[in-house]
Parts: sequence; C-alpha cells; structure tokens
Amino acid sequence: MRLYVTILSIFLLICSHAANAKPQNIVFILADDLGWNDTNIFQQSQFIETPNIDALAARGIVFDHAFTNSPLCSPTRASILTGQTPARHGSTTPNHHLPLVRLQPSMPDTAATNRKSIAPETVTRLDTNLPTLSSILKANNYNTAHFGKWHLGASPYSPLQHGFDIDIPNYAGPGPTGGFLAPWSFAPDIKPQKPGEHIDVRLAEEASKWVKSVKDDGPFFLNFWAFSVHAPFNADPEIIDYFVAKRTPFHSQRSATYAAMVKQFDDAVGILWEALVEAQVEDNTIIIFTSDNGGNMYDVLGTIHATSNFPLRGGKATNYDGGLRVPTAIIWPGLTQPNTLSNAPIQTVDYFPTLLNGLDLTWPSSHAIDGNDIRPLLRGETSVTRPIFSYYPAEPRVPDWLPPSVTVTQNGWKLIRSFHYGKINGHFYQLYDLNTDPSESINLAEIHTDKLDELDSLIDAHLLESEAVTPNVNPNYRTGTFNYDQMGLAREEFQLPEEKMQIDFQFQLDIDQQIVEAGSTAKITYHLADASNLASVRYKQFMGTPVDVIETGNSITFVAPSVSQPEYIAFAYIARDGNQTIRQQAGIRITPAPVAPVLSVALKSLKVTKGSAASFMIEAFDANKDFLHMTVTSDDLPAISLTAPPSVGEYLVNIPANFSGDSVTLVFSAEDSQTSVQQTITFDVLPPQPDKQENSGGSTNALWLFLLTLSIIIRTKEQNATT
Repeated sequence: MRLYVTILSIFLLICSHAANAKPQNIVFILADDLGWNDTNIFQQSQFIETPNIDALAARGIVFDHAFTNSPLCSPTRASILTGQTPARHGSTTPNHHLPLVRLQPSMPDTAATNRKSIAPETVTRLDTNLPTLSSILKANNYNTAHFGKWHLGASPYSPLQHGFDIDIPNYAGPGPTGGFLAPWSFAPDIKPQKPGEHIDVRLAEEASKWVKSVKDDGPFFLNFWAFSVHAPFNADPEIIDYFVAKRTPFHSQRSATYAAMVKQFDDAVGILWEALVEAQVEDNTIIIFTSDNGGNMYDVLGTIHATSNFPLRGGKATNYDGGLRVPTAIIWPGLTQPNTLSNAPIQTVDYFPTLLNGLDLTWPSSHAIDGNDIRPLLRGETSVTRPIFSYYPAEPRVPDWLPPSVTVTQNGWKLIRSFHYGKINGHFYQLYDLNTDPSESINLAEIHTDKLDELDSLIDAHLLESEAVTPNVNPNYRTGTFNYDQMGLAREEFQLPEEKMQIDFQFQLDIDQQIVEAGSTAKITYHLADASNLASVRYKQFMGTPVDVIETGNSITFVAPSVSQPEYIAFAYIARDGNQTIRQQAGIRITPAPVAPVLSVALKSLKVTKGSAASFMIEAFDANKDFLHMTVTSDDLPAISLTAPPSVGEYLVNIPANFSGDSVTLVFSAEDSQTSVQQTITFDVLPPQPDKQENSGGSTNALWLFLLTLSIIIRTKEQNATT
C-alpha cells in the first residue's frame, strides 16, 4: 500500500508540474527614444499608428507609470541588464561609443566658471565583471541573441562578452549612422534583400529565423533592442507621404517622417510576434516591451520637432516625466491577464529581479540591485509604496534642461534636486504633486517643505547606499554668472524657425483644473497681450473623446465625458500676429468612472459524461482594464477539483467517473477592484457511452501501465539498495 501511495504521489506530482509549467523563453523588445505618447496603448492617437504594438500590449498588462532610471539610453540599458540604477553602476551619459574606456565614474577638479557644480564623468563601458541578465541566463543554458542597438561598448565589452551567443549587426554606435534604409553603413555584413529595406524590419526577420532555429534546443533569450526611433530621421517615402496627407497643424505631433518611423518599427514588432506564433512558443514566452527613455522632442525636422510628449513635460535628456515615463507592456503567460492596465509605478531596474526570480534563477549575493520583483503586480496585487529614482548629473541644454540632478518619485509626489544650484546656497529644488499637476507646472518646494525634506532624505539614502559619485561644489564658480533665466531654454539648434523669430506679443493658456471627473465642467482660457488688431487665435481638439465646446469670449468650456480609462481631452491653439506664431496645447485628464466587468461563459461540450471533461469558453472583460480575479464554485463537485479559470480562453472541468449526480451547477465569478459579476451554468451529466467506456478503459489501462512501470523501477531500486 505504501508503495502504491508513493507511485501515485509521483504520478500526481508529474501531472501537477505539467499543468503548472512556467514560461521559459524571454523576448525583450526595447525601443530607442519612443515616447509615452508615441503609441496608442494609453490613448488613441489621431496621428500615430501602432496596430502591432497595440495588439501586443492588449495580450498582457500595460503600465502607464513605467519609469526609466535615466532619461538617456546607455544608462537605462545598463540598468536593464544589471538591475542597478545609474547612481550605482556609474553610467550616467551615453558616451559608450567614444574611444576612452572608463569603468568607474570619476570627478574632475573643476568646471566652467559659470557652473555652480562639477558633474562626474560617466562610465563609458558596461564592465564585464558585472553580472548581467544575459550572462546569468547563458550560464543557465539559455540560447541568447542580441539584435539591434547596444551602445554599451565595443569588443571586449560587446554583447558577445556579456553572455550573448550572437550579436547582429555587432554595432557599438549610438544610432543608425546614415539612416534606417538600406544600404546600411553601420551594418556592412547584412546584405539588403531589396532597395530601401528598413533595418529593424530586417533584424526582426533575422530574429524570427533564429527563434525557429533554437526553439527545440531549450529556452531562449531574445534581446531585440531596436534602432527605432532614434535619429537620424528617415523612413519609407510612401509611408511618409501617407502621414503627410493625414497630418494637421492642430496637433502636438505633426512630423510625417517620425510617424512613418514609428510605423515601420511597429511592423518589426508584428514580425516578431508572428514568429513566436509560427514557432508555437507564444504560450511559453515572456515578452517585455518598453523604451530606453522619453521621446526626443528637441531635434528639429524642417519646421517642426520630431515628436511631443504632451501632456507630459519635457522629454529625452530631461528629468521631467516626459523624459522618464515610457510606454511599457508585459506579457507573462500564466501570470498576466489580457487587456489590463496598472497605474502602479515600476522602474527599469525591476526587470532584472523579476525575470530571474520568475525563472527560479539566482545572481551572486555580492551583486547589489536596486529593483523589486514586480510579479505581484503582474498578478493584479496591490503595490507596495517605494521610491523611484532617476540619476542624471548632466545638462545637455535641450528644452526643459536642468543642471546636474537627481529625481525621486513616491506616492505621486516628485522631487528634483539640482546639485548645488540653490540661489543662495545648497541645492535647487523642484517639488510637484503629480496627483493634481501631471504636467509639472507648479513648483511647491517653498510651500510643502515637510514633503521636500521627506523626499530629499530618500535621495540622500539612495546616493549613500549606492556609493554614487555625486556632483561637487565648483570652487571656481564666479558669483552671479549662472543665468537662472536660461534654465530650461534650449540651445538655438533645438529651436523651431518660428521660435527663433522676434515675438512681440504674448500668449498664454490657463486651465482651472488639470484633472476632472466625468460630468464636471472643464475650462480653458487664453490670454493675448501686446498684439495688433490683426492678431488671430484658432483652436481645435486633437486628443480624446470629441466634446461639445461652448465658447465665451477668450474661454471655452466643455462637460467632461464618461470614460472607462484615464483619458486626456486636449486642444491645440495657434496664435498669429503677422508672420509671428505661437503654438500651445492644453490638456485636461478625465478620471475614469468605475464599470462592472462583463462575463460570458458558454458550454462547448455537446455531451458531458461521467469520467470526461466539460469544456467552457470564457470571455471576461473589464472596461476599466482592471485585473479580474476569476473563480468558480460548485456544490456538486469538490473544491479541490476546480482550478481558477482564465479571464479569456478555454476552461475544462473534469467530471469524476464515480460522480453520483445527473447534473452539475457551476457559479463563475469575475471580480475587479470594486465590483463583481457572476454567471451560473447548469448542465446534465450522462452515463458513459460504450465507446467512451472503451476510451476510458484504454486511458485507465495506460495509467496502470505507467504505474506498473514505475512500480517495477522503484522495486528494483529498493532491491538494489538492500543488496
């Protein structure tokens, strides 16, 4: 009897393991400079088109508060691979293509006399002594491949020295020199298949071939770090023409070239997903989609900027949210639910511990990390309050630039410390309540001093614990030479032609409230001063659900519509006086109204007999995109036999062969954070049919044959042990 119990336990353990198998493969898709507003995963754009990215994101969970630990590429890439913030790993600016090799940050003795602090010099290579996600996976028998941009150092610091089996195109530069369309000077070993072929589309095709070649050889890690949508700016001319015909002057994004670049990157993402499906590994693959920093809103393409991160402030190379918040989606089979949205803050350094813990892999205890395992968030659990850091001690003089700074965000409050730039002494601070001021327009540093001190202490603790090399006071600073009025103003090369003109009039937009609830009245007012009688002001809605506007003088009002997810209603204004032009946008975020889930359960089985399984198709949908907790209960079947059903897909309920009843009632439930819905299904259970008995007998015989084989093996081992 004891032997039978042992055999049965082994059999059940094997069955349980098969039923709860974890996904093993990883596809990490990293865009370059793709901004928070450059896809449709948060809100439908009237201009940008990303159908493949949208479909991919809908298969998992989207994070609308995903932050990078730096507003620039190389530091973020190092954080992905090491789980460390730039304050710890020392890469703070993307100088990793330059000849100088520096593996530890250093501090110069001085700075320009009009600079109040001395910025540290960045690490310029990803040290191969650091454990990385790729090297750890490789050490655990993963097939590994890197496709696309690296920018963490050429050999001996290339992907091939960090655990990747292959690296295509094995390029160490910051961007696709010469452009995205073939022929490619930066990828001479890749022969174009057709004129004007797009590099990321081609790399996606090459990555697809690799997936199919290794899918049967154990788990794989595909690092697809696209060149898109980094400068230089070019794309298929036909796609550019399509967006030229589509664009309007009343939009925050108006570059047809940039929109075409996004579209071709989206094509590459679609190719990758199709490859996973064709290889039949999509249900065994974790996919992370994100960007290395916010959108590049400073490069000028003719008469317009490449993109806009509106309604967020700033962008790439700034410590405002436009530079740090990025589009992010995670698909983790068995863990995430389709079509879900989380506002829980996550950061770049979280991917390292999340992936390794989720795969039951470890890293050296001597390797300190700054990230959290966010799998509880993927399961829909409540997040634990913790600080999010960005360390950026540089000043590239783009729009909204700051002196060398560090940032912390917690509970919707954000503090930016610019080292040693206080107007009297000490640091210069900006404090924002993002809960009411998501555009970071009202500095509360002098009002909420207690909150400033609280957040500043978190900065101190992180910099101390990470042993960061931080900016020093510049001993050669000449008092009064730093011009605070120039802070945030871009260098001339980043100004639009119309911005370089002498503007003689003033134009300003005011919003009563940046965040309102459905049914509330929202108001936008413009102020025009020092203008001639010929001045004109025009406006048009370019974002959000269309609303009816009431115009009164220089104000417009509208009733906030009912929305199921956070949504911005935004208007673009163009003020002109002669040949002088000022463009501004105003956006108001609408708070979503709670909506009960919708649940549909249909019995697929034509006949359900004892000893068989009843098959159901389940479709549970939540308009708020909340995580749905799915349950099923029954008074007719033991609870242990009922597993948690999926929110979407097929669900099987096994009916025991010795079931004594003639019907089963199941109660399915889908519950979000506030409400729940149920559906009750009752179905008849028939006695086994003769042909079913034969099948059942065959299955039973197979089971006992399996058990008998195990019995012989175990008995033989016991006899050998006694002899």
